[in-house]
Amino acid sequence: MAAEPDPTPAASTAEGGTAQIPVVQPRGAHRILVRVILGVATVLAVFAIFAIWANRQLMNPHNWARTSTALLQKETVRTALAGYLVNELYANIDVQAQLRSGLPTQLEPLAGPLSGALHGVAEQAAERALEAPRVQAVWETANRAADEALVKIVKGGGSRVQINGGTVSLNLHQIVADLANELGLPAGLADKLPPSVATLKIVTSSQLGLVRNLAKALHALALWLTIFVFFLYILAVWLAAGHRRRTLMWVGGSLVFAGLLVLVGRKIGQGEIVSAITSDASLEPAADDAYSVATSLLVQVASSSIIIGLPVMFAAWIAGPARWAVAARRAVAPSLRARPALAYWVTAALLALVFIWGPIPATRNPWEMLLFTILAFVGAHVLREEIAEQFPDAEHGSMGAAISEKIAHARAATSVPAAAPSQASELERLVALHDRKAITDDEYAAAKRELLAAPGSH
Repeated sequence: MAAEPDPTPAASTAEGGTAQIPVVQPRGAHRILVRVILGVATVLAVFAIFAIWANRQLMNPHNWARTSTALLQKETVRTALAGYLVNELYANIDVQAQLRSGLPTQLEPLAGPLSGALHGVAEQAAERALEAPRVQAVWETANRAADEALVKIVKGGGSRVQINGGTVSLNLHQIVADLANELGLPAGLADKLPPSVATLKIVTSSQLGLVRNLAKALHALALWLTIFVFFLYILAVWLAAGHRRRTLMWVGGSLVFAGLLVLVGRKIGQGEIVSAITSDASLEPAADDAYSVATSLLVQVASSSIIIGLPVMFAAWIAGPARWAVAARRAVAPSLRARPALAYWVTAALLALVFIWGPIPATRNPWEMLLFTILAFVGAHVLREEIAEQFPDAEHGSMGAAISEKIAHARAATSVPAAAPSQASELERLVALHDRKAITDDEYAAAKRELLAAPGSH
């Protein structure tokens, strides 16, 4: 992390003078310490993003159910799930016997071939059924119930928590029963299916202790890593006496870099993780889509880090010595001097737009909204005071005049004078005029002598 002190900027005022921004050179030890703190904070920010994602994904039944429903929107996932459900149905119901019982005696030998042919039809029917809102609602309810059971176990459970044999499972029995009815199997047959049909074990009894400890550690990491990273950023800015604006720029850059690093890591890890999940090439598309959906919340958390970091970088830039930043501050100086509360009203309006938009979950959480509001108003106050001190006498229109002057200088510097016509081209023009009888022989001869006698013609 670069921590060199800012050069002392000299900003022109409306009267042509300069307003110096004092800079205190930081001691070498502090500069090194600030770099180390920012480096550690960036690494921890990456871990914090992963911890927040995992905590929100696993320990929030609403997020779990929403992600599970999004999974079912993927055709590849529906195809894989339909195959599993049909296999479960065939494993628990003697479809061939059921068909034989409904056929005339002379057609009973066809029960076997019909049962095999019905398997493919059943998978297609299952895929169509999984697209139905009612079935998807059953799927969402089952996933929500499974995660709620997991959360209760992690939090210690209670007298009303009933876990079958200490196992948290995803119960798809109702979906299989609906599928049996869709296939036209005898009425009431679905009710005779064993309760264990299409029950996917999420956590077994032997894993409960480990899962509980890991989940609690994950929750603590998500909270305390975030707090610690925020503390490190504050400490770095506080220690960077004399170049706090630049350090604030690097704080924003750290957040942006951490978010981008997570997004790149997610993309790179997709191929490796999908290959580890399954070695069946036919299931890889489903695993790939499942990975994308399961990590969609990770993208959201990483994007939040980037979205927070960019305004921090912009705030540090607008307060710095860059030419356009100085021009922008000079432009708003008269308005802020005439109406000191304008900076706070503009800040409030921008915050309201962001909160209404809600680009990240933090902009919808009351406590985090309060934190953003406090930081934004503090930043607006500091910037307003700096502008008032730097441009005490700036007048309206001074920025426009400065810009017009710069444009005029730029045009003058880049303009190229038109090249004088060459002697050969002038002679060609005279010949053309003489040939068209536009000039007389005497006029042609006189013009030719004058052209050849001009300076630089030899």
